[in-house]
Amino acid sequence: MTSKQRYTPDHAVNLRIASDVQVSPDGRHVAFTVAPIGHKETKPTSAIWLAAVEDGEAREFTMGAVVGHEDKMPRWSPDGRTLAFLSDRTERGAHQIHLIDLEGGEARPLTSVPKGLDLLAWAPDGRSLTATADRRALAGEDKPATEVRVASADARPRVIVRVPVEGGTVRVLGPAEGHVWAYAWSADGRRVAALTTPGNGLDEPARGVRLLVIDPATRAERVLTTLDNLPATLQWSPDGSRLVAVANVPGSADDTRVLLIDAESGAIETLEAGATTPLWAGWLPGQEPRLLTLAEEGLYNRIELVNLSDDTRQQLDPLPPGGAAQAPLSVSADGRTLACVRTHPAGPPEVWAGPIDGELRCLTHLNPQLDDVAIAPMEPVEWTASDGLTIQGWLLRPPGAEPGERLPLIVQVHGGPTSRWGPTFHGTWHDWGQIFAAAGYAVLLPNPRGSTGRGASFTASNRGDLGGMDFDDVMRGVDWAIEQGIADPDRLGIAGWSYGGFLTAWAVSHTDRFKAAVAGAAVTNWPSKVGTTDIRPYNEARFPGPLHEAPDAYWERSPIRYLGRITTPTLVVHGEADVRVPPEQGMELYLGLRAAGVPTDFITYPRQGHAFHERTFQRDLLQRLVAWFDRWMGK
Repeated sequence: MTSKQRYTPDHAVNLRIASDVQVSPDGRHVAFTVAPIGHKETKPTSAIWLAAVEDGEAREFTMGAVVGHEDKMPRWSPDGRTLAFLSDRTERGAHQIHLIDLEGGEARPLTSVPKGLDLLAWAPDGRSLTATADRRALAGEDKPATEVRVASADARPRVIVRVPVEGGTVRVLGPAEGHVWAYAWSADGRRVAALTTPGNGLDEPARGVRLLVIDPATRAERVLTTLDNLPATLQWSPDGSRLVAVANVPGSADDTRVLLIDAESGAIETLEAGATTPLWAGWLPGQEPRLLTLAEEGLYNRIELVNLSDDTRQQLDPLPPGGAAQAPLSVSADGRTLACVRTHPAGPPEVWAGPIDGELRCLTHLNPQLDDVAIAPMEPVEWTASDGLTIQGWLLRPPGAEPGERLPLIVQVHGGPTSRWGPTFHGTWHDWGQIFAAAGYAVLLPNPRGSTGRGASFTASNRGDLGGMDFDDVMRGVDWAIEQGIADPDRLGIAGWSYGGFLTAWAVSHTDRFKAAVAGAAVTNWPSKVGTTDIRPYNEARFPGPLHEAPDAYWERSPIRYLGRITTPTLVVHGEADVRVPPEQGMELYLGLRAAGVPTDFITYPRQGHAFHERTFQRDLLQRLVAWFDRWMGK
């Protein structure tokens, strides 16, 4: 019997990932986008795939990934005969609407809008499509041909446009001003709800998101309500009396709930979330008002059917245990068929579909190259914090590790901090568990306070205390792994990306227990980070006040302040185009460690933002991570 291969960085960067699952109106087919996780070109490529729900046969429906363009956002016509999608096959980076029959054939382009389109949708009558377009490009106001940048002129707000399905003039539907982040048609086609802010900067949603209702015939609009952040869901009820959104309760930065918004008054009701974090909600057809919801619950996800008439809830378990459905879910027009992407620790995500009241079946096998690869088992674990709170997480051990064997341990801290490690495949450029386990390390994935999945109070519990009790939770997890005989106390490492990078830098400035560290896209100096990021309001909300009112609080929680304490060899990694955590944050840490005589290196990658998309750079990053820990942890 031949032993299986070891999981390597080459496997990680060659994965194919499915997203944006759309079940057809009759529930017989599922369309979705498939893209390589690492792109060989500087611009992304992807293709539209089609799968039959009944027999599970999946096939590539467009050739975007093969010929080098991006096909995305498949949307079924109301009669289910036609797929509309966006493609940049004519001009890379400028996506236009294309139409293709269900039976196949050549896709025909429908638009040629300057700067391209986004957020594609069918009008309910099937006679036209809508999308968002660059407001300034439509008006002929392109950027001047100069290298000089004027910050106030950089915004490119988008507006909803409408085009007949048979072709013709693209006309502006609305709103009159501002940037459209999302929109939804009412079932009768008489109203369009739109989420807007004055501009399209990523800090805009923190200033208040207006929910508008637009009359598509007259373009008349009114403000229905204002929300504190950008919802994850926006959908009209079948009778048009309400909208559903998943967003923070107005006035709360961490209390995420399903919001029911009255379509006339704008009054908001909420569904009690309890010890969960809602992710998605959608209406089901029928006389009774019913919702399908998806929420994080502890380490897993929970699907519920909610009857609003009597406030009863029924948990649905259409998927095998151990994995989880990803948001968003997709439901057929008759409400009988459900489709989604399912994640699982043992392999990359796949597309599943089937009866909403039964069991779904897997329709895809996108990464057969992993069939003969050993995948590290991932087990849920928990430990007790210093104040008695139970902290959850995951543990991976190398494939074939002997029972009772003490192993070198790497802790990977997640970003956010309002995020969590869930039942997903941790073998990508960003999730390193399988990479480290294949190299012989045990891996601890902690969900410290501030994580999602356990209700608003848990998510809010590190607000104003970044690097405080959340860091203590991580260290208690390390202690637990040692006490259980899993971790070798003399061979400990820590790594993380974004907020996880911050806690990594914070860790090595507050303890010398780690032999090596990797700080990826790490916040190292909060005053300069808040002053240069694209999410300043979000960051300031984690502190006692804005930077200009409480500067000492930001400096006190900056790893740079404690440079003189750091002795741990630390690799610093950054994307050169990162506007979320600018690369200067990494430069500050690297130069500070160099001056202090601490072993370090600073790796930057051109064109990469907060997330890496080019295959070559993803592979290089993973190889350097393993080499750094091998070098300094005695392997």
